Amino acid sequence: MTGLRGGETGAQGYDFAGFGLSEMVRAAAALRAGAERAPDFVAAAKTVVGQLRAGFVDAHGTPVLSLVRCFSTRRFEELPDDLQRIALGQLPGGSADPGMRCLTLEATAGVEPAWNEETQSRSHRVIPLPSADAVAAAPMISALVTELGLPAQDVVAGGVSATHGRFGVFYVPVALDSQRIPDQKFVATYGISSALGFGGALPDGDVFCVVMFSRVPILADTAEQFRAVAVSVRVGLLAHPRAEGRGADLSAQHDALREHLVVLEETSRSQAAELESAVARLRTEVDLVDTLQVVGQRLTAQLDLDMLVQDATDAATKATGAELGAFFHNVINKSGASSLLRTLSGAPKEAFAGFPILPNTAPFSTTFTDHGTVRSDDVTCDPRYAGHPPHREMPAGYQPVRSYLAVPVISPSSREVLGSFFFGHGEPGSFTERHQHLAEGIAGYAAIALDNARLYHEQRTASLTLQRAILGSTVVPAGFAVRYEPAVSHLTVGGDWYDIVELSADLVGVAVGDCVGHGLPAAAVMGQLRTACRTLLLQAHTPPQVLTAMDQIARLTPDAGFTTLFCATIDQVTGTVRYSSAAHPPAILARANGRTELLNNARSVPLATVEVARPEATTILAPGDTLLLYTDGLVERRHRSLDDGINLAQDLLAQNHHRTPTAIAELLAEHLLDEDHDDDIAYLLYQRAPG
Repeated sequence: MTGLRGGETGAQGYDFAGFGLSEMVRAAAALRAGAERAPDFVAAAKTVVGQLRAGFVDAHGTPVLSLVRCFSTRRFEELPDDLQRIALGQLPGGSADPGMRCLTLEATAGVEPAWNEETQSRSHRVIPLPSADAVAAAPMISALVTELGLPAQDVVAGGVSATHGRFGVFYVPVALDSQRIPDQKFVATYGISSALGFGGALPDGDVFCVVMFSRVPILADTAEQFRAVAVSVRVGLLAHPRAEGRGADLSAQHDALREHLVVLEETSRSQAAELESAVARLRTEVDLVDTLQVVGQRLTAQLDLDMLVQDATDAATKATGAELGAFFHNVINKSGASSLLRTLSGAPKEAFAGFPILPNTAPFSTTFTDHGTVRSDDVTCDPRYAGHPPHREMPAGYQPVRSYLAVPVISPSSREVLGSFFFGHGEPGSFTERHQHLAEGIAGYAAIALDNARLYHEQRTASLTLQRAILGSTVVPAGFAVRYEPAVSHLTVGGDWYDIVELSADLVGVAVGDCVGHGLPAAAVMGQLRTACRTLLLQAHTPPQVLTAMDQIARLTPDAGFTTLFCATIDQVTGTVRYSSAAHPPAILARANGRTELLNNARSVPLATVEVARPEATTILAPGDTLLLYTDGLVERRHRSLDDGINLAQDLLAQNHHRTPTAIAELLAEHLLDEDHDDDIAYLLYQRAPG
């Protein structure tokens, strides 16, 4: 429900569901101002009930207060003649003391119960209070008197001090069948859900009371806010004398304003304390979320299993303040479930060398069987675990565990328990609910990361297996060396390849190619093109003929466009090299005297881009010369251009040309490959035998 329209003062409407400090201050100020502007006491009372009823509305702008009434106690002698007659009719003997207090209905707004209609008895508009028993017989005034902390006799005798600093609120959260609301027919007829009344002392020992009957529930926190509203209403009512010839009581008004300030200060302090407490809780939650977010980002970006679980264990141990933290991997042996220590935090792993497998006892088995988190303030006297590890059988030099926390790590995909985190502390009561939430959050991120890492390694192993199968045996003819390195930062391998085809006793065909993309699709394209290239070489095609035929094959092979390829034949007797390149990086020739040159004379466009005659070039390898064919992944990096990388490779060949092809291949990997290279790498070396 939302307040959508204002009352007589034009103030915005209020919502009981969200009535807080700011709404209380606004409502109190509006009620006080409206009452003060009224011409007399009764008009002020009518203003108060009218504003209250008009101020609380639902989403459609309809008042939710079915009835609002204002009562006060008056001396019998101050009552109008018609009300005196009604009061006398209720007294035995039909006589009254002039100073007798009578509970008088000053104003009403909203529906009228049947007992207030003109055709019914009007006795409830004024109720004489000749005794304490009469006060007790009026449930609402009795409840208010109780809240004010006043003896009923003081109300009867007009002995309520005008400076009485307490302001009462009586609250009926459920109106139906409540003894505080005698007219249950009215409650049922108008669907009254809750009732709320507030009031306070007036001059001359009298009291006032405002009662609201609501169709919507009123919360206890909202009811408490009306203590301050009661003070404001009293200030407004005190601006008017209640009998002719009597002026406004300035002293009472002064005291009321002081009390108003005191109540507002108390309410503000209370609200501020609650706000500060809420802010502290929110900060704690924000810190918790921030901690988990930082740890989660770090864990889910990690693919190395050992580093992942160690990082998670260290983070959770620090977050929980544990003295010892460990992660045990859930494994199955012949005797059933058991768990192996994988990481440890807070102590050297060697100290637990004799404690590698957890026994299948209650402290440990609970988390490994997906029965959730276990937290114990003192596991040594916990009836569930007393007499069992973890507090016993600890390595020498480590105090027994008292506080114990165990959290399962459950795969989000398979729901299997991958392992469990265990945390211990020598002092009891060290792990709080917040520590548990942190550990559970880190365990959740660790589970995702473990799933990702496991999937990564499975797919990478499958891709590498496929790649190795396509590339064939790494056993190569004498004088050759080959190497393939998949990209480190990609989940799977790519489309780089090499090939060595022995065409005759003296003639060898070589090729190095690079398909666009990564993963199994690129590897599949690579396999098809490599097979086609090998077949063409075996059919005695020359390098330019191979590339021309490969153009047609690439056009018919999905995703094979823009493949680069360097193809050559090597006569190992004469040293003649015939080659052609489809936009591939130039081969590097290192002479036996240390000079290098690039085989860049027969370069043309990538495969399947345009129809073009493929050129051919020839060079001669002298004995001891070394030839390097490679893909761009060997030489190009984010921080290094292709030309700079080629120059660096030339320098390495020039300095090491006298080494064997295998030794040169290792040196190239050592000096040119980064730990995080993001492209596949394939290269092939041939060195003509000396003499």
